[in-house]
Amino acid sequence: MPDHRAKNNRRNAAGDLHSIATLQMLANAAKPCERQHMATRFARLENERARLEREVIIWEGRSRATATKLVKVGAGIAALRPALLEAPDRHGACVIERRPLAAPPAESH
Repeated sequence: MPDHRAKNNRRNAAGDLHSIATLQMLANAAKPCERQHMATRFARLENERARLEREVIIWEGRSRATATKLVKVGAGIAALRPALLEAPDRHGACVIERRPLAAPPAESH
């Protein structure tokens, strides 16, 4: 059975120069991590920007709906204000009849 370690030993027989890290190798190896970090941050910021844009669209829609409701409520108030501020006999005042309360039943002992 052949020894697999012998093959590895022949490959590394050059004095392990292949495993020595040069400054250029270290610089190139560091770039992907830094670039990946920047890409992740960019993606996160891009998602946040998109979320905020959607939030602004929703807010503007709700603001328009609220403004429409406010106009309707203002029109209702304007229509009712004269009737409430004029003399009650002109529009027929509500007559409230108060009936006496029923007497409590007599107690029998």
